[in-house]
Amino acid sequence: MLSVPTCLATCVVFRRGVQKDFAKLFVGHYTNLVRNSCASPWRLPLLLTILLAAGGVVYAAGGDGHNGSHIDPFASVLLVLFLIIMAAVVGRWLAAQLYQPPVLGELIIGVLVGNVGYWLGEPVFALIMHLDSAGAIFSRVWTEGIAVADAAAQLFTAEELSPGKLGARITAILTQEGAAIVVTMGFALWLFSNLGIILMLFMVGLETTVSEMLQVGFRALMVAILGVVVPFFFGFFASAYLLSHRPMSVHLFLGATLCATSVGITARVLRDLKRLQSQEAKVILGAAVIDDILGLIILAVVAGIVTTGQFHLLDVFWVFLSCAIFLSVVIFFGERLVQWTMPIVVGLDRHNSKLLFPLAMACLLAWLANSVGLATIVGAFAGGLILTEAHFAKHYTEGPRVDELMRPLETIFAPIFFVLMGMQVDLSTFADLNTLWLAFAFTVAAILGKLACGLPAGKGRDRLSIGIGMVPRGEVGLIFASIGKSLGVVTGATFAAVVIMVIVTTLLTPMALKWSLSRSRMTPRS
Repeated sequence: MLSVPTCLATCVVFRRGVQKDFAKLFVGHYTNLVRNSCASPWRLPLLLTILLAAGGVVYAAGGDGHNGSHIDPFASVLLVLFLIIMAAVVGRWLAAQLYQPPVLGELIIGVLVGNVGYWLGEPVFALIMHLDSAGAIFSRVWTEGIAVADAAAQLFTAEELSPGKLGARITAILTQEGAAIVVTMGFALWLFSNLGIILMLFMVGLETTVSEMLQVGFRALMVAILGVVVPFFFGFFASAYLLSHRPMSVHLFLGATLCATSVGITARVLRDLKRLQSQEAKVILGAAVIDDILGLIILAVVAGIVTTGQFHLLDVFWVFLSCAIFLSVVIFFGERLVQWTMPIVVGLDRHNSKLLFPLAMACLLAWLANSVGLATIVGAFAGGLILTEAHFAKHYTEGPRVDELMRPLETIFAPIFFVLMGMQVDLSTFADLNTLWLAFAFTVAAILGKLACGLPAGKGRDRLSIGIGMVPRGEVGLIFASIGKSLGVVTGATFAAVVIMVIVTTLLTPMALKWSLSRSRMTPRS
């Protein structure tokens, strides 16, 4: 399924004379999996056996949970959490064999595990697959005090509530014996995955400083602006053409999803090739920082439009102004707040405050962002942006850095988010030709939109390499799509198309960037 959009996108991006060399690079890149598996033939069967055993335990235990034999409902959460952690381990290992980022392995293994459990009829996997629909039902139940069946009747059509359809299946899961345990498992995973998003965006901000943003220069700013504007309009028009029956809010959100850039993949390739100090690398990394901020602002604006249900220029201006004011206040006054409160926290608990204080700041600013109508990830990013190691230098003369203390938390919870995102991709939607066309259109729009941003890089720089370096969407695109899914804007088929786009752009970028840099005659610099 992935080979079709991959090959077509490659044909669009590269000329015929280049395709042969690129194909050789593609084949050689993935033969490493076979070579490494042969070198350690016991690893892959062992990991897959562990994963299958974990899934079997969860599936077998589902019956116990349904008849109420579990005294502690949280025990079932621990069991399904065990499955997801083991799935993440297998996915990360497979990704490492392919020389791909771990997020890609976590996403793909989540797709496999989620669909297998869904096809087996396990209620937990069905609930996760349709977490947005289940969440909408519970929202009605909690706010209106009505029964599950009545809430489902308000949300689904009569056809969707007929036997075997989505509405009937979700209603049966939420009303059957032992439904409380199934709901507890789904809610706990949703909670852990959202915590993973917050920690991940906080770490992105923690690894970025305001001074770095100001030093990237005019060229990086132009690359970032073009890298947001062009993909947004490409994605918007692709959605408007292929999903003409959907409201404008859908087209806006899908356009915003294509604005995202996951520069971590590009940074890894540049480091491996000893090009991190090159002019191209500086432009890419600098533009990616601005790109993330612009993408978050666009996300906040579009989410505001979706929430209000209206598209008025005044509303767009107000959301944009709110985001700008929030970021400005946090950047210019947040550091003073940190300087005032940190001595108090250190005095209360010197041994643990270097870990607890950043975590508290991430949670506080995420909540504040939500309070003013912005996405929580905007606040988490801002929280990391205002914290630097220099703030702790006066109180701690030795010990690990803040990012070293926080990274284990991200390592624990972020994979849960990506595996859970994969588990919500229904492979049966790929049988729909419209979904594949939508995935192909998004992939082409995503690639061409970012390639265009290399044009204003200036003379003396490899514009193609800069454009390719901005192509991968990775985890950022998934975060945008998941927010759209939670708001009810992105449907299951559209979400699957976005996931395909994320996978293809993530797979293509390392190989394309290596080819692009190798064709350049610049002398590598360490």
